[in-house]
Amino acid sequence: MADTLPTRSATDLFSDPIDSQPLWFKKSSFLQPEFDSEAYISDLRTLVSFDTLRSELQTHLASLKHELIDLINRDYADFVNLSTKLVDVDGAIVRMRAPLTELREKILGFRESVESTLVAVQNGLRQRSEASAAREILELLLDTFHVVSKVGN
Repeated sequence: MADTLPTRSATDLFSDPIDSQPLWFKKSSFLQPEFDSEAYISDLRTLVSFDTLRSELQTHLASLKHELIDLINRDYADFVNLSTKLVDVDGAIVRMRAPLTELREKILGFRESVESTLVAVQNGLRQRSEASAAREILELLLDTFHVVSKVGN
């Protein structure tokens, strides 16, 4: 029976993993909203040489590209399966079209009915206002007639 040994990562002379980042290289700095690349480089210039910094940045870029590819590959199967899940979408659209068209026609008919009722109510209110104004004039004329007839007697 062969025991499987746990896989060991490659280590350097001090038993640190080779793929570990130096203490001065903070990945979290890149995620800050106020990150300024020029200020970052000028701050690190006092700690490390440009060649070392460039090397670490290239390693970080390669790591980010690898993570991106892993994310794409992980979700690629779901993306491909999405098209198989959308097979009957056209059929569903066709089935929904007739009831939606019928509902639209009913709504348009109801809207026309409401608009015609609104016009009728507005006409009635206008006629009522005109009748009220005419009645006031008639009452004034009647009062004038009574005053004139009393004066004439």
